[in-house]
Amino acid sequence: MMTHYARAIRIGRLTVVAQGQPDGEGGLANRLSARGYQVHRTPHFVVCHHPAKHSRFILHRFSETTVDEDVPSFVVDELAPIGAIASEQEFGKALFAIVASTSPASLNCAECGRLHLDNPAIWHHYCLNTLRRLRLESRSNDSDGSASHVSQFAMIYQRTAEQRIGRTMLDVGSNLGLLILIAERDTDAMITGCDNRLDIMRQATALASRLDVGRVRFEVRDVLRPEFRTIGRFDTVTAIHLLEHFTNDEIEVALENMLDATSRRLIVAVPYEHSAQALFGHRQAFDEDSLRTWGAWCMEELGADSVSYDDVCGGFLVVNRSHLSPKHSFAE
Repeated sequence: MMTHYARAIRIGRLTVVAQGQPDGEGGLANRLSARGYQVHRTPHFVVCHHPAKHSRFILHRFSETTVDEDVPSFVVDELAPIGAIASEQEFGKALFAIVASTSPASLNCAECGRLHLDNPAIWHHYCLNTLRRLRLESRSNDSDGSASHVSQFAMIYQRTAEQRIGRTMLDVGSNLGLLILIAERDTDAMITGCDNRLDIMRQATALASRLDVGRVRFEVRDVLRPEFRTIGRFDTVTAIHLLEHFTNDEIEVALENMLDATSRRLIVAVPYEHSAQALFGHRQAFDEDSLRTWGAWCMEELGADSVSYDDVCGGFLVVNRSHLSPKHSFAE
């Protein structure tokens, strides 16, 4: 028998409630409606908003086992159209509160009776759930756009693993360190992940330690800064859903710095969008033509030997090089 629970996380005027069973007659949504709240129901959420009080409740039924990397897409696709979130900051707060409301770490303190949010433990649980899903997802190359977010990333990681060459690999913009999946599949791989956020890299390092994946290390690096060039050189460099967060000028810097670190192959994956999704922090909308333009730029301006393109739940660009560009003196 499923145990009923309700765990609430409040951030400012937003309260997120994880409920273990449907909100039926007499439920919280109905009680809030009786108090003047406007109620909107979506496939995964019940949103209750009081215009006069500027107060909002978001009710959901995700659990400790079902909260994973699919949730961000649900948040954007369902909450943005009804006005429940309108900025990248609001998206971040809502996502964190949803994840925290399902985490085993979000429990009332036995000593003071108050809720203490252990951010590393909360995101660690989220990552473990996502990795579990990624391991179970089919390795099919079918890039059906209707697949879930996790399923799409499973396809992207699988194609990345297939296209990776050499033993050493650098993943730029590693975020929560889900590239651990590749290290689990190839026991000879030596993988370095980097991101410009210290807290994220600490979280990724803890995740690798928990999973006892010793061939992966993480460090804080900003691909847009000159110091990035001291990171060393790697057989394969990857940037999975990173470039869409940059302006055109920043993309030029990022590609040049990443190719500087590339001995043999650079792999870039981007989502295809009609317009940049600002709630995800995207500043660039890619399609096949724009991705091909950047591939040609790598050959013309950076001396890449060859490029190839594919469609893997978005754009998938492979840039090959076997010698140093005559236009640039890349540091070893």
